[in-house]
Amino acid sequence: MPAGPGDDTLDTLASVVRYTDPSRVIVVVDDGSGLAGQGGRIRDLSGDIAVIPALTGMPDGRFGGLWLKLAAAYRWLLERYQPGIVLRLDTDALLIGPGLEAAAEQAFERDPAVGLLGSYRIGPDGEKRDSAWPARQIRAEAGLRGLAHPQRRRAIRGHLRLAHAHGYRDGDHVLGGAYIHSSAALGRIHENGWFSEPWMMTSSIGDDHYFSLLTVAAGYQIADFGGPSDPMALRWRGLPAHPADLLAAGKLVTHSVRFWRDLDEGQVRGIFARARAQVT
Repeated sequence: MPAGPGDDTLDTLASVVRYTDPSRVIVVVDDGSGLAGQGGRIRDLSGDIAVIPALTGMPDGRFGGLWLKLAAAYRWLLERYQPGIVLRLDTDALLIGPGLEAAAEQAFERDPAVGLLGSYRIGPDGEKRDSAWPARQIRAEAGLRGLAHPQRRRAIRGHLRLAHAHGYRDGDHVLGGAYIHSSAALGRIHENGWFSEPWMMTSSIGDDHYFSLLTVAAGYQIADFGGPSDPMALRWRGLPAHPADLLAAGKLVTHSVRFWRDLDEGQVRGIFARARAQVT
């Protein structure tokens, strides 16, 4: 979970603590925005929270710098634990109901070839998601523009060759606000050394786009988990529906809580916090 400062991080963590299994391990990635002064409040939420400090010399924000911070956190987790599944959340994503772990485990059991669940080809409104932008970025860095960074270009081209052999279409990706990996897929990526690629720091490929590429390159498939009847309800900017409608529909995780029409983030989080408090 990439984290920024403030109560939004703590509220998202509180939702994870409330709605996930007690055997969980929560890893918070400090994206350089700083969690100084928050340590005590974080520990009060759960003793199972580990904060991974921001890597020195890494740029803030999205793309390659964020990918390297996430990769370091995944290495930390996989070197210490054997997780059944791993849920990745932005701080503006929120768990809004119980049962996501069980639903994900069932999905992976139904089709062991699937290694990544999320808002993939179909959005929460049933409309097809657009992959044109990430496709252009990946092709550019694997093509002539990538010659300025030969090691990065070579790695991306290698991943593309493997992924294409498994049916990958350029730009295929899950929305980065929230997605779930199987242990098997993450283990393969880790074994292949793909969480240790410092040359990706200069990349303009989104971390969700790159993670999706690596998953298919590792021999696993991506599956929709964010369609109209699925547990996830994710949108890039703002919520996909009013908070009350998401709760009534039985959605379990949503993104982004930054706003819904005339509701600001504080109001959106307040609605979900009151619903969370009522769950026994």
